[in-house]
Amino acid sequence: MKTKDKIITVILCLIIFCFFFIYNSYEKNNDVKKLYKVYLDEMYLGAIDNRDSLYALIDNKQQAIKEKYHVESVFPPNGLEIVEAYSYKDEISNLESIYQKIEEIQDFTIHGYEITIQSHENEDSFNIYVLDKEIFKKAIKEFIYAFIDKNDFDNYILGNQGDLDKGGLIYKNMDILEDIIIKETNISINEKIYEDSNELTQHLLFGFNYKEQNYTIKSGDTIESVADHFELNPQEILIANPKYSSKDSLLTIGDKLMIAYVIPELSFSYTINEMEEVEQEYNKETIRDNTKPSNYNEITQAGVTGLELITYESTLINGELSSTVDIIKYEKIREKVDQITTKGKKSYSYTYETFDNIGSGWTWPTVGPYIVTSEYGYRSLGGGKQHNGIDISGTPWGSNIYAANDGVVTYVYENCPNDGYYGSPCGSGYGNQVVINHGENVYTIYAHIMNDVRVSVGQTVRKGQIIGYMADSGSSTGTHLHFGVSTGDPRGGGKFYNPRTLYR
Repeated sequence: MKTKDKIITVILCLIIFCFFFIYNSYEKNNDVKKLYKVYLDEMYLGAIDNRDSLYALIDNKQQAIKEKYHVESVFPPNGLEIVEAYSYKDEISNLESIYQKIEEIQDFTIHGYEITIQSHENEDSFNIYVLDKEIFKKAIKEFIYAFIDKNDFDNYILGNQGDLDKGGLIYKNMDILEDIIIKETNISINEKIYEDSNELTQHLLFGFNYKEQNYTIKSGDTIESVADHFELNPQEILIANPKYSSKDSLLTIGDKLMIAYVIPELSFSYTINEMEEVEQEYNKETIRDNTKPSNYNEITQAGVTGLELITYESTLINGELSSTVDIIKYEKIREKVDQITTKGKKSYSYTYETFDNIGSGWTWPTVGPYIVTSEYGYRSLGGGKQHNGIDISGTPWGSNIYAANDGVVTYVYENCPNDGYYGSPCGSGYGNQVVINHGENVYTIYAHIMNDVRVSVGQTVRKGQIIGYMADSGSSTGTHLHFGVSTGDPRGGGKFYNPRTLYR
């Protein structure tokens, strides 16, 4: 080996020796340290040497939370992240200072369950937090019991329902329409955490921001009169006050009624098959007897409602009809007898014939058999939603709709598809429709009919004349006729009243 190469080799060995000497000296004086870096919502708070000590400190300092929620442990916020790391520097922070930073920035958590409710109709969702998932399961049952009898629900679950042919009621296809996802997690104490199933049931029924008031029962009050006073559906009074079983329940003077709008947070759907005796309204006819004086006006044949035993199927959501009623079978129990009013000879004044009293000439606007699925009044849950008519269902798609009395057609709309949907704005929600002026400022409206309307504006129609056909146009969930009556034009500020009064 040449002298030059030897010198280079020696120099390289000295460099390597020095490197290892310096490195080993540094290592002896500077041992690498294991630590844990603490982040909260991605914000660096400092480093600690033991993560368990931080957990223990948080748990020990939160006795108030433990007492409030009756839990044994309290945990860090959900945004806390502790990352293992190594360092040669002394980076360890004071444990108490780390704790104080966490407390200032974010709330601590307790162990429980997050329940996500996701609607099928849209992407809306909300969360419910409980310490025990049994609280939620019990609240769901109590929610269901608000709309059907507990025994009926239990019999459905057990497959032990009654006999439809013996007047029973058969439930089918019970379901909560929303998706429900239950996840075990740590819950921030800033969230509303339900510890009681009764409280959760109230919120599921009346909405999460509901406000209730109490009403003191007075002499003469009924479930219906109180409901009407507060612009509620009577069913809402029964749901809020479960000790009363029906709208005919007797009220005790001085007792308190809870008043709250029912705005369900869930959609409980079920189908029923039911056999029911249904009264069919009788028609009213007027005849002339020219042998009687002009002021003669007597009911000469009393009207009697018909009675039919109808078996039908319908689907409801939270106790409200969600589609048309399908009549499975029916039989007549009692034939209806029309009311006949006899009037004397016509009177004339200045060669003009005076108007007859139209109040004695009304005929039912549909074929039979039929079922009135929604009466006049505050129909919908949620309060303040007036239903200005009656909904007549059970009659077939395309069956006849009749003018309820003589009159002149004042309005026709027939530009909607025959198949509507709930919430459709077509025809202002009424779909295809006809309005008739019957004189003496009395009007009727026929809505959700087919776009094949059989009359036109200005046309004079006779009682019982076909004016259209059954459909479900506009905001509708099934084949039915919305039949309304008003004093004054219903499209121009007229005042609606119950169509049932025309026949009674």
